[in-house]
Amino acid sequence: MKSGLHWWKQKGVISLWRYAEFQKSYGGWHLSADDAGAHSLLQLLKELQSAPESHRTVAITPPSKQLIKVPNYQQGRAVWMAPEKLQVQVSSAPDTWEFPDDLDPARLTFGTSYLPELTRALEGIPHGEGDFSIGSKRRDKSRLWFWWWLDAA
Repeated sequence: MKSGLHWWKQKGVISLWRYAEFQKSYGGWHLSADDAGAHSLLQLLKELQSAPESHRTVAITPPSKQLIKVPNYQQGRAVWMAPEKLQVQVSSAPDTWEFPDDLDPARLTFGTSYLPELTRALEGIPHGEGDFSIGSKRRDKSRLWFWWWLDAA
C-alpha cells in the first residue's frame, strides 16, 4: 500500500522568490500562496512528516507585481528571482535547516523541530498574516519569509 505522500497532488498557487540585491534587509526566501496553495503545502508537510527523508517537488508561480508590493522592499522595485520548482524534504535530524540560494529547483530540507513554526506560518497566510521569517539563526543559513496573499486580479 502506498503512503499518502505518493497520492499528494499540489493544489492552488504557491509563489517563492528571493531578492538579488541588498540581502541584509530581506535576505533568504519569500513565500506566499493562495488559500488552496497554503492548504496544499500544509497537507504536504503532514505527509512528509510520516515519511522522513522523502521529498516532493512543488511547482512555483512567480510572484505578481501586486504580491511583490506586499513586502514593499525597495518600494517593490528590488530585483528578485523565482525558481520554477521547490523540492521539500523533512530530515530525520530534528534541527536541520537547509535552504541554499540554488534555483531550479530550490531545495528546502528541515527537521521536525521546525514543523510547528512552518505549520503556524502556512495556516496564517489565508488569514492575512505574514511579515516574519523562520529558520536557522545562523547567518550562513537562508531564512524563509512569509507574506499574506494578494491576488493580481
